[in-house]
Amino acid sequence: MKKENILTNIIFILLIAIVCMLTITKFCENDLFFDIKTGESILKYGVDFKEHFSFIPNLTYLYHHWLYDLLIYFIYKLFSYGGIFSLYLIIYILLGIAIYYVNLNYSKNKFISFITTIITILMCKSYIQTRVQTITYLLFFLELFFLEKLYQSGNKKYFIYLIILSIIIVNFHMPFWLFTVILTLPYLIELFLNLIKDNFKKLKSNKIILENAKNSNLLITAFYVLALSGLVSPYILKPYTFFLKALGNESFDFILEMQKTTPISNTILIILIIISLFIIIVLNTKIKLRDLLLIAGLSLFSLFAKRNIVFVYLIFPTLIIKILYYNYDFSKIKNKWKKLKKNKLSNIFNYIGIIFKQRVMHIALILFLSITIIVGINSLNLKNFDFLINNSYPVKSVEYIKKNLDYKNIKLYTEFNYGSYVAFNDIPIFVDSRAEVYIKEFNGGKDIIKDFLDVDNFYSYKSVFNKYQFDYALVYYNSNIYHYLNSDKDYELIYKENEDYALFKKIV
Repeated sequence: MKKENILTNIIFILLIAIVCMLTITKFCENDLFFDIKTGESILKYGVDFKEHFSFIPNLTYLYHHWLYDLLIYFIYKLFSYGGIFSLYLIIYILLGIAIYYVNLNYSKNKFISFITTIITILMCKSYIQTRVQTITYLLFFLELFFLEKLYQSGNKKYFIYLIILSIIIVNFHMPFWLFTVILTLPYLIELFLNLIKDNFKKLKSNKIILENAKNSNLLITAFYVLALSGLVSPYILKPYTFFLKALGNESFDFILEMQKTTPISNTILIILIIISLFIIIVLNTKIKLRDLLLIAGLSLFSLFAKRNIVFVYLIFPTLIIKILYYNYDFSKIKNKWKKLKKNKLSNIFNYIGIIFKQRVMHIALILFLSITIIVGINSLNLKNFDFLINNSYPVKSVEYIKKNLDYKNIKLYTEFNYGSYVAFNDIPIFVDSRAEVYIKEFNGGKDIIKDFLDVDNFYSYKSVFNKYQFDYALVYYNSNIYHYLNSDKDYELIYKENEDYALFKKIV
């Protein structure tokens, strides 16, 4: 029976891997280019907190995922883009496996765990991109599980796991590290209220459960150590101040993922919140206080920025299964299935069930799924994989610049979405998608992002161009700035890349 369970788990894991392989994004996000270039820069200059890609002098850069940048740089140098894609595919699959096993730990039901996993990874698939966030999602999911296990068991190994994950996160993705500390708050609040509930009758509830922590001293110690783990990095106090500095900056409003969420326009978010409310209120289920606080906190967190929605997608399905399992015995589903098989009308299902339980069929299915994965990965042509870069970035324009201009000594106007690709090719840039490099909070009052946005306005573009003394401008074809420069007697069009990009030169 144990071998049959192992084989069933292997089949579900292989199916999860196939779904991940079929749904993973094959488009290159612009972050990848500055990540590779930053890794190279770190090897050359160290983590010096200086900006080396823009021609604008005396800018700072926090290197807020320095360890990740080094990893990506080495993978790129060894295996090119195919190696990077393979890394993201592996992370995506590991995330799916983690979701499966965490749900299995809660529900004790393989099929329910598998279905929950598939639903979760399909909701999160558009967020699995060539960015450090992909690794962060996996680490945060594991952190939340280890927090739960530490609260329930008091086992010191979960304390150690949490500290290790926290140190990895602060060095891999510093801006999101503070979320590690925030995740502990629902557990600390439940612990605190549980300690004082005997003194306050109003705290006692038949619906909201205050559960005792197995080792409250260890949990409190974990909170302090996690809060201090941000110091185990080159940033010193920056992990504690970054979020506050960046919070509410109006220059971020033009970045789609930084814009505030409007729940009414996000169907999946609404459905998840409605399901949660239905389970809590209509089904009259009991709920642990920490789970209720997580639901409320994640829902609120998702409203701050569109990119935060992924944490609802990632955690809510597992949280819902956890709540249901606390109230209902999922093993009854197995008993109902056994009764269904005895019914004469279900002979077909009975026959399928008998075949499926045979070990030979299990092994044959595993082999089939394994071959499917191997063939699928082979069809991706990883050796020549390029993330559709030639179709998405100014590849030919950059080639023209490097071939015909003194490209290391020019002041080139670049735009937010492709600036990192230009920098990747050793051409000094104006701006790229590292928004924090160009906002005044981090650069002594230099609000470069505001200047970039002003270029879109006919009445202010000229003053911005004069301020930065651009020699050349690489712009989107048919954009507002393209039309401004095309009619500006001080600039001439010297190169056009299809109907996508245009390169202008300042006439001296």
